[in-house]
Amino acid sequence: MTAEDRERWAAAQRRCAVLTPVAVAALVAAAGPVVWWESQDTPGDRTVWLVAAGAALVALLAVARPVINDLSDRDWAAAWVGLLAVPVFALGTVFAAAQTAHAVDAARNESRRVSATVTGCRVTGRSVDEQNIGHDLWGCTYRWFVEDREFREERPVRKPYPEGHETSVWLDGSRMITGRPSRIAIPFWGAAALAAFVCTVMLAMITRWKARVAGLVR
Repeated sequence: MTAEDRERWAAAQRRCAVLTPVAVAALVAAAGPVVWWESQDTPGDRTVWLVAAGAALVALLAVARPVINDLSDRDWAAAWVGLLAVPVFALGTVFAAAQTAHAVDAARNESRRVSATVTGCRVTGRSVDEQNIGHDLWGCTYRWFVEDREFREERPVRKPYPEGHETSVWLDGSRMITGRPSRIAIPFWGAAALAAFVCTVMLAMITRWKARVAGLVR
């Protein structure tokens, strides 16, 4: 390779180094809403967002390859891991933030408890413990009313209840949930979101520093 070719190749690498964070940002911007909506069970078509995320991922791999492939074997593996870890941690931040928002909303809108009747307890399957002893798996149907509308849902139970057993259930809207939402979820997911964000920033800064050392960016 002539000196002119090397200079041309170096210039192309520098352009790719500039485009790489743009591709990372595009990937996070396209995949982030999907992660948020899916974590909240928000209805809707995600096709356009998923196609955009896929295109951004392909673009990221395409622009990063010329920059990373000239590195030594050790630096090559570390560079790919670091580069792909940035969007992973960024999307992890989005997921944890979504869970935090859900926990806050659940705490603000306290789930209500209503009376329910347990009926139709039946064997739903079999399990085998460590001593190779078989045990029946039970499920019971819970029946409750919300605004004069009847709702039913079958849930697994440890042991069958007598027919017509009266109990209480927690509701999310009109849907039965396993128990009262825990307020511990707010600081837990908040700390997870903060930790993922810090990791994202640190990895991005380290990657940029490595690129500056290599002379790819200023």
